[in-house]
Order: sequence, then structure tokens, then C-alpha cells
Amino acid sequence: MMDRILNNKWSIRIVALVLAAILFTSVSTDNKNSGGTFQTTTQNDTEVIQNVPVEVYYDKKNLYVSGLPETVSVTISGPRSIVQNTKAQQDFKVYADLRNASIGEKNVKLQIKNLSNRLKATISPQTAKVNVQEKVTKKFSVDAELSSNAVARGYKAGNIKISPGKVSVTGAKDTVEEIAYVKANINDNKKHKEDFESEATVSAFDRNLNKLDVEISPQKVKVKVPVKKVGKSVPLKLKAEGNLPDNISIQSMTADQDEVVVIGDDAALKNVDQITVNVPVANLTADTVKEVTIPVPNGAEAVQPSSIEVRIKTTKKSSSSGESSDKSSGERNEDNNTSNDTSEQNNAGQEIGQEDTESSKTLSGHNISAQSLPSNLTATLVSPANGKVNLTLHGKSSLLNDLNPSSVSVMANLANATVGRYSARIEVGGLPRGVTYSLSTSTAIFTIEEKSDE
Repeated sequence: MMDRILNNKWSIRIVALVLAAILFTSVSTDNKNSGGTFQTTTQNDTEVIQNVPVEVYYDKKNLYVSGLPETVSVTISGPRSIVQNTKAQQDFKVYADLRNASIGEKNVKLQIKNLSNRLKATISPQTAKVNVQEKVTKKFSVDAELSSNAVARGYKAGNIKISPGKVSVTGAKDTVEEIAYVKANINDNKKHKEDFESEATVSAFDRNLNKLDVEISPQKVKVKVPVKKVGKSVPLKLKAEGNLPDNISIQSMTADQDEVVVIGDDAALKNVDQITVNVPVANLTADTVKEVTIPVPNGAEAVQPSSIEVRIKTTKKSSSSGESSDKSSGERNEDNNTSNDTSEQNNAGQEIGQEDTESSKTLSGHNISAQSLPSNLTATLVSPANGKVNLTLHGKSSLLNDLNPSSVSVMANLANATVGRYSARIEVGGLPRGVTYSLSTSTAIFTIEEKSDE
């Protein structure tokens, strides 16, 4: 019986149809139980790819395009294996098509190509505001800008040689026309005492020292900086000059700097080891600050700086006739000798003080003042951003007790400032001899500009 059924083709067809119906019903039931979603082993994934370069297509021979971001982020989603492979290979392109763009500003949509059609992609940002201009190329001479700490004190830089001396600047016509300065910034703080060579990056700026978006060729130039000795650093010795009133004595005299640079040839500087500065004190009745000219040693050309400020602290003498009358003759002679010594010290400008313990004192948030800026320039302090430094003083307690922000000056000397970014060493003045200091930062950075014609 079974053999007859199996040998009958219609019987086999009916059995196959029944089995197919059973299988269909089973799959349909499982699909309903799983929420109606057909289950597979394939899973979706999403990844964000950062710093994808942006290409731009345009007439590079005649036009110049600015404003496009250099890179964008791309978010891709789709089957995990394809997402991971695409992230690893990154063989797709993000581009802006400006081949038919007209001159002027416009918003352009960023597009993507060479991406699997099984992936979805989102570009961030999706659009960019670009400026399409006529392309021009001009040659400009390069000026060197040397950082203030590149050459040591007592030395100066000669005529800097730049190779090549001219560069080609390519960009939008209106941008190139704004170029006021092309500078090679020699960012060197090694305080050289000999000739040196370096490499400097060239940048273009407008009159307000805003850096311009242009192409410069070559981007870097070689510089040779000749350095020669022009002076010798020597300490200062302060000497009081003139007769003080009988009831006044000098407690201390302090200059705003302890040494100066004497300029001259080697023969003239050979025997210059110190400069004595006479400080007039005649008829002095109270603490004061005097500006004193520094004498130029014989044979030298000049001193830098040419003058200093001297802070003079005084004290009133106390007298007691009763005590003097009770003293013995020997004691009176000793007192007379001491009085003579004191008088000699006052007239010779030697400091009078007493020994006490070493201590420290911090003056927080001290303002930085710009000094000696040429009259045709203006200076804007860039760093430190708040224009203040913390000043820590070290010395005897008796010296530190009388010091406060109003008696100490913190300054940056801008006498040699040039247009652009200029670094200057922060100096401290008004400190008594024997007091040292440390700063939270030793250098101030300024933006130097020419004053506009009114």
C-alpha cells in the first residue's frame, strides 16, 4: 500500500503541499510571537568619524576660495561589518562642488561620495559659507621680527639677512589688497651672544595685525642674525651728595635697577667695573623719589638706561640732653666718635640698618605698567591676560614691613618695541637693597601698533 502511494506522483505532490503548509504556519506563528519582526543575525551600528578632510572642486587657475572648513565630522550608520570597515578604511570623500560658482559669497552644501549605498551618512556641518574671488598672486618683501629675548643684554642684533627676501602671496584679490605686513617671526629666546641662524614662518597681516587667509610660498625662510657686543653690564653704587639737615639721616637708598649696560669698545670697557651715581640729598626733609642721570664712564659711548629712579627713605634723629650730661667723659668721646661715623655715613650715602630675621612677603595682583613706549606706537597687553602678576619679596623683616603695592613698581620696558607681538621682561623697581623678588611670570607680551593718523 505504501509503495503504491510513494510511486504515485500525485500522492507525493499532495504530501509536499501539506508539509509546506505546516512549515508556513510554523514560521508565521514564530513571527507573531516575536513582535512581527523577522529575526536575522545581521545587526546595525553607528559611528562618528572625526577630522574628515574636505575637498573643493573649482577653477583653481582663476579663482580663490576661502571659508571652507578644513575638516568635518561624518556620522555613518548601517550594517555593523560595513560601518566598521568604512571607519577603518575611510575611503570615502567629502567635497564641495564650486566648478560653476560665480564670484561672491555663497552658502555651499557639502556632499559625500564613494560611500556604500547600504550606509546612511550625515555631515557636520552640512553647509559652509564661502567666498569665491578672483585669484591673484603678488610678491612681497619679508621683514624679520626678532623676539626681545633672542639677544643677551649688552649685545644687539645687526641687519638680519632673510633668504629668500621675497615671497609669493596667493589669495582672493580683496584679501591680498589688504596686506600691510609680511613678517618672518623669529621665535627664539636663547639670549644669543654670537651670530646665529634659524628658520622662521612667514605670515601676512592687515594694518590691524589680523592674520590673513592666504597662501605663501615659501612658507618658511632662513634667517641669519649677526650679533655683536655693544656693552658691558656693571653694578651701580649710590652715593649721597650734599648736606642733610641736622635732624635727618638716611635710612636707605634704593635704585629701580641694580645694574646698567655701558656701551663702547673693549678698550673703553676694560676697566669699568662699577658706576658711582651721586644722589643729591641737600635740604631733604622726608622720604622721596629722585630721577638721577647715570654718568657715562670716560671713553664709553653711552649707558642704558641713561637715568634711574632712586627711592630715598629717611629717619629723624632723636636727642636727649639729660642722658648726654650724665655720661662719663669716655662715653661722651665714644658717642662723639659714633656721631662722626654716622655723619660720614650720611654724607657718603652708606645705608643704616639693623640685623633681623629673614622673611618673605607676597604682593598679589600687582599691575604691570608699560614704560618708555615710543610716542608713535600704542601697546595692548596680551599676556598675562588680566594684566597682573604676583610678586614675592624676600629679605629682612624690617625691610619688608614697609613695602606695599604703592611703594613697589612692576614694569615692562618697551623702548625697543616694534610693530607686532612683542615680548618684554618684567622688571621690579622700588625695592630696598637686600630685598630680592620672584614673579609668577617673568615675561609680558604686548600687541604693538602704530598710532592712526587723526
